[in-house]
Amino acid sequence: MPRLDAERVALFRSLGIAVEEMHRQIDAHLVEEFDLPLVWFEVLAALQRAGGALRVHELRAVLADNASSLSRRLDRMEEEGFIARRSTPTPEDRRAVTVSLTRRGRTVWRDANVLYRRGVQQHFAQDLSATDVAALQRMLGKW
Repeated sequence: MPRLDAERVALFRSLGIAVEEMHRQIDAHLVEEFDLPLVWFEVLAALQRAGGALRVHELRAVLADNASSLSRRLDRMEEEGFIARRSTPTPEDRRAVTVSLTRRGRTVWRDANVLYRRGVQQHFAQDLSATDVAALQRMLGKW
């Protein structure tokens, strides 16, 4: 294992700053155009990728989020009509809840996804060569 030196510490910090700045930029575009924060878009996108519904614990795992902040976010998103929650108990978990996209949630995701993809292109992908992509895939594949 390589020694933790100043260069690796600085690289780690720079990576975090770069990702945070890209998130800020994309979030600003989504809020301006759709009044949809990036963290809400990520919920809609996760549900869309899963076919439209996930149990709360599955959604939490996909988003790598903590239970309390996800619960508050889902409350607000349900109030806005983007998602619906319903009790889906099982013998193993009598309190299980499934979160589903509503028609409005699907429509907003579809429209916002165009802007999201444009933002990823503008703030991240356009400056990456094929070599850069391969290096990032190799690096991120270690986790």
